[in-house]
Amino acid sequence: MLFRKLLTLPAVLAVLSSTFPAFAIPSEVFISELPEIQQSLPPGYAMRLPEQIRLGDGSERDLLSKLTVKVFSSNSPRSIIVGLFSCEITDTPCLVGSFSVDSPNSVTAIKEFYKHRHTGKPVSLGKNIQGYLLEGNQQNPPQPFSSLMWQQDALVHTVSFPVKERQNILWMGYSMVHQPPVRRNYAKLKRPSPVYSAEK
Repeated sequence: MLFRKLLTLPAVLAVLSSTFPAFAIPSEVFISELPEIQQSLPPGYAMRLPEQIRLGDGSERDLLSKLTVKVFSSNSPRSIIVGLFSCEITDTPCLVGSFSVDSPNSVTAIKEFYKHRHTGKPVSLGKNIQGYLLEGNQQNPPQPFSSLMWQQDALVHTVSFPVKERQNILWMGYSMVHQPPVRRNYAKLKRPSPVYSAEK
């Protein structure tokens, strides 16, 4: 099941010393899907997304403009994954990266967070927020994705991208921690026209 595959993907994270304005919004890559993300969030959940999507050395502008955003949610356990794909088919080979939020009581989240805490590298993400980076190439057997996990808003957050994106995952994770969260909107939302970020 794709949802399970995404949930167990390792994720990478690194910290850069940058500041983000309190009024910042998620990367434009997500704008067209924000209504679906908001409506998919369980009551009381807060989804954190980065200010920008960063890939490679910042020259991946063409890929950014073609990313497809897909939302996967589950009520048992309560969780939501926002996946970025390089093609319309939501299959693992097309997966560019993912962001997720889970209940701290989820068996899967507890198991993954325990693994990150005991085998990953601690990363300070903000005041009283400790993250753990689990690098895919250091796993046995090696994994193509790395992941970073931390607890915030009484929830477990994960960002996961290919091993080569280590520094970008760190930046995006730090951005997520400091971005205002996206929360469930109970009003009927109108989906805006797609807009993509091509910022470096």
